[in-house]
Amino acid sequence: MISWKQTAAARAILARETGTVYKDHGGRLTVALAYPNRYYTGMSSLALQILYRTFNAEPDVVCERVFWDEMQAAGSLITLESQTAVAEFDVLAFTISFELDYLNVAAMLRRLGPERPLLIAGGPAVSANPEPLAPFFDAIVIGEAEELLPDLIALLREGVAGDRAALLAALARLPGVYVPARHAAPHTVRRLWVADMSRTEPISCLYTPDTEFGQMHLIEIARGCGRGCRFCLAGYVYRPPREQSLERILSWARQALARPLPTYGQAGPTGMRPAGIGLVSAAVSDHSRINELAEALMAMDARISVSSMRTDPISIPLVKALAAGGAQTLTIAPEAGTDRLRRVIGKMQSEDDLLAAVELAQAFQFAMLKLYFMVGLPTETDDDVQGIVDFTLRARRIFKRKIAINATPYVPKPHTPFQWEAMAPARTVQARQNFLKRALGRYGVIVDADSPQWAEIQAVLARGDRRLAAVLADLSRPTVAGFHEALARHGLTAAEFTAARPAGSPQPWDVVESGVKPTFQRYEYRLARDERPVHRCPPGARHCAMCGVCVPELPKEVS
Repeated sequence: MISWKQTAAARAILARETGTVYKDHGGRLTVALAYPNRYYTGMSSLALQILYRTFNAEPDVVCERVFWDEMQAAGSLITLESQTAVAEFDVLAFTISFELDYLNVAAMLRRLGPERPLLIAGGPAVSANPEPLAPFFDAIVIGEAEELLPDLIALLREGVAGDRAALLAALARLPGVYVPARHAAPHTVRRLWVADMSRTEPISCLYTPDTEFGQMHLIEIARGCGRGCRFCLAGYVYRPPREQSLERILSWARQALARPLPTYGQAGPTGMRPAGIGLVSAAVSDHSRINELAEALMAMDARISVSSMRTDPISIPLVKALAAGGAQTLTIAPEAGTDRLRRVIGKMQSEDDLLAAVELAQAFQFAMLKLYFMVGLPTETDDDVQGIVDFTLRARRIFKRKIAINATPYVPKPHTPFQWEAMAPARTVQARQNFLKRALGRYGVIVDADSPQWAEIQAVLARGDRRLAAVLADLSRPTVAGFHEALARHGLTAAEFTAARPAGSPQPWDVVESGVKPTFQRYEYRLARDERPVHRCPPGARHCAMCGVCVPELPKEVS
């Protein structure tokens, strides 16, 4: 039953939005687009916004959003726009970015009755390994969905009201679509990726103050990453690196800055320019024309935020633009505390590169410097953890304001050269995090340390198989203890999923063809053990045969 509290809460959220699409459901294909986390988190997802705009661009399709939060947990699962029960929709489509959100996916699906919509999933987490959630879904889209969506929508229009078995058979014939009920090993599904970025429009279409990036206009300036860091999922399942042209990015920025967006007060939304431009990519500063982009945005008086930044070399115009726009924090990611361990993981920035970025943070008078590290990396020793302390204290001698570090537990991910590595035991990671807190806390450095117990659960879900679907369905308490209790009820332990695996051995995620050759993954794994540099994608290269993703260009026939 839908409660009046749910309806009132949804309408209060909508009153603070702009860009929302409202359509009558009559005679249209109805799609409930689900983000299995809070509204605050989901509304900063550019993937959610791209899907929302694409579905609603079709006149005979209505797409409404659904999030998982306290109000949904207390009542029926309803959409935001019309407060309609999700079970009444033709399609329930999830975009899933993080493995821990699988717990919320299972909770949301438990809210549905026996008459369920067609269930579809996509997103980075399930594209890497769909197996833990496979029994829950009719179809899973593997990779980047933009070019598939027109064919998918056409197929759903024709078949969603008809025979379900025939529809699943048709879905299984679409490229990049995994239909668990019809796919059995050794059948695999090739990952989709958009070759021509000019065919995409990865920009914001919805705005609200009730999210991390507030009224920022988000623009994805590039996709994928060519650096090949051996721990990084994005560097392997979003290859090759591709970027938007400088001209398109600046055109989008000009349009956004000229368009009135809402500000909020007691009288409701009133027009104003957006608060700024959010540049999104796996490595914003790797864009081939980042210096020109930063200077042009600064000339527009645009406040800029970035999702990530590299330091080898660092883009001085970008740092200057961030400071000029009022950014209070400069964030860099050394990842490891020593050059040795950075070589192992393929993070090729040196300590000199990193300290040069710290000097810029001081010169441009940022209020805070934030440093991201991982704890529990392959081959990590106590000396490497001490290296985090040593580097942070060197940075502290340069940067005279507030410093914070994040000590995130490392989780080995599918399709990366470290996919066969064991995860460091939670007690080891916890001990190293505690050491960092003691060693740095006395110098006033803030140490944020994500839970190693939850990171262990993330590793189980990232590296798991179909047996975990029953565990998720049986999860009565979404807690660390509750998850382990559910594992035990099904005769499983976390250790069998987090333990080391023989290099090259079959894995649950082999159902996905990422495009990267297994021989290349094993080669990079050997290089890591020898502390040798990583192989990067050549800048601008689209016909390199090194890793296997790009198809080499064949010689043209001579007439």
